[in-house]
Amino acid sequence: MNLTPEVYAEIFRQSAFISALVAGFSSAFISVLVTSAPPKRIVGWTIACSIAATAGLLVCALGWTLSASRMAVLAAAQQPGTPFQLRDVYRGIHRSLSLTFIACFFLFFASLGLSGWIRSRAVGVVSTVIAIGAALFAYSILRSFIH
Repeated sequence: MNLTPEVYAEIFRQSAFISALVAGFSSAFISVLVTSAPPKRIVGWTIACSIAATAGLLVCALGWTLSASRMAVLAAAQQPGTPFQLRDVYRGIHRSLSLTFIACFFLFFASLGLSGWIRSRAVGVVSTVIAIGAALFAYSILRSFIH
């Protein structure tokens, strides 16, 4: 299947949007923890997971946004009727960003699982079970995209 540069640009734009959205949730979570959570070791681990997730997701959003803009330029320069092959460099960038996105998404789940332990043991168990369940479900969906 030979997709057009416009299609690649749209895929990159949508990926950038999802990355930026989850990064926004993660950064909001960090600000709440930093300003209102008691100083405990578990808070530090939760903040660290959230910061790592936010940083990686922002890198993904930036990378996909720049890739989308480059695809738009390539689309404008393409001659009508000529086949378009995604260049190896963009294929590699997209693969790296996809793997980074998946890793950071699991860091986001980790921060959600750890967050309950800040409140109490019971809430910690519930948040961990829910986060592990969500991570397993996400893995079952994403495993076909991990090569």
